[in-house]
Amino acid sequence: MTHSLENYKESIVLSYQYAFRLLLHLKNVIAASKQIPAEDELMKEVYRDSIVKKYEILEDQLWKLLSKIFKASGLELHSPRACYRQAFKEGWIEHIDIWNDMLSSRNATAHVYNEEDYEQIKQKIVDEYVQPIEALLQKIKEEVNNPMTKVMGL
Repeated sequence: MTHSLENYKESIVLSYQYAFRLLLHLKNVIAASKQIPAEDELMKEVYRDSIVKKYEILEDQLWKLLSKIFKASGLELHSPRACYRQAFKEGWIEHIDIWNDMLSSRNATAHVYNEEDYEQIKQKIVDEYVQPIEALLQKIKEEVNNPMTKVMGL
């Protein structure tokens, strides 16, 4: 993997750094959303929408990062589900059902037409999705980026 990894190193490093920044932004927005007074419905909605949008971008970035990593090892995976399955096989993801649910939620965000469903997705992001994403990024840092640690400044 290391030989091919060299060809993809810069792209993988940049994708990892971007995904990591997106995760930090998402966590910051979640933390800020918890400071909003209960009666401020408009701000709660603004933060909810921001959490969902940041999650959409992060999830998209994550599977593309995985795709690049696997491509460097000779695997051509072109869908989020295939990338998550492979990450599960590699031991980078513990519970594949959570990732399948994450993907379903991500796909559903484009087709949600009522506030309750949107709120449910936001709550899943906050309660169930952030930790597994953080764990996956940590695994990627440990497993894949070890030779790149100095380059990445991690």
